[in-house]
Amino acid sequence: MKRWLIIGLLAFTGNICAAETTLTLVSSWNRQQNFTALFMDYVDAVNAVGKGVVQIDFRGGPEVIPQRQLFYALRRGVIDMAFGGITYYRGVLPEGDAIFASTITPMLARKSGALDALQPYWHDRVNAHLIGWMQSGVGVNIYLADPPQFRADGMPDLSGLKIRTSPSNREILTRLGGRAIQIAVKEIFTALQRGTVDGLAFTTTGFPDLGVQRFVKYRIDPAFLQLAICLQINLDTWNQLSTEAQQVLTEQAMIYERQSRETFFRIQDQELALLAEQGLTAVEIPAGSGDEYRALAHDVVWERLAKRAPESAAILRPLFYPQDKP
Repeated sequence: MKRWLIIGLLAFTGNICAAETTLTLVSSWNRQQNFTALFMDYVDAVNAVGKGVVQIDFRGGPEVIPQRQLFYALRRGVIDMAFGGITYYRGVLPEGDAIFASTITPMLARKSGALDALQPYWHDRVNAHLIGWMQSGVGVNIYLADPPQFRADGMPDLSGLKIRTSPSNREILTRLGGRAIQIAVKEIFTALQRGTVDGLAFTTTGFPDLGVQRFVKYRIDPAFLQLAICLQINLDTWNQLSTEAQQVLTEQAMIYERQSRETFFRIQDQELALLAEQGLTAVEIPAGSGDEYRALAHDVVWERLAKRAPESAAILRPLFYPQDKP
């Protein structure tokens, strides 16, 4: 009797072990970069709560899969999960711009159904399920080597200036008269040192890590747009997961979305104070023009989406940019 009881227990234990699923994850950035470093809190939480159900195996960043190939690898099932800035992949998924140009929070996006409205595009375009809008809130600033100039309407005048940017901000820089230069983050220091660029568009957080304060002396405030950093999982993998595993991934994403937003704003306050101590001068948009400046940044992104996917823009803009509503 004892012998059969032991065998039964071993078989039961084996079934539990077999039920645990391990998911491979690759990030747009290396593990040391602040977006990935902070995101590891989510990975750790899932691995703690999901023992016996689901685990995440973080494989690394661009050293594993080059940034531009990440979503193609996700779509083909080479990896299970991808974490990254969604606007990097607007060539294959233009609807990601709705998050970048939004004025709502991830929490409201879930409550209002805005996040659910994105799922069909993730399914159809990249064969993926959107788990969460993981990092948000903090926006983008323009940093310059020389004092900024302003047009008669109060908008920054970037005429004749070469500004380093990611693909996300090309249109707003062009609208302001600048020449957008796409340069990898690791090459920013050298570009400024050599005078290849006159400034950069960069997130409010993470700027001190670049170590370029000797070249960049001015920041134009306020920031515009917001982080659009998401976590997605291959759709076939998602559909094969148990309901319990899906719940663990989703529930921990909901917790992390709120916590990370608070964390990024706290880091932002700390870094703004540090930069001020180091001599970086914050230059406000002339009085009365700050709201128009932000609105312009949002409008150019929505226009970009409308050109690529007009039906998508018509559906998503009221959900993610509700101030348009009468």
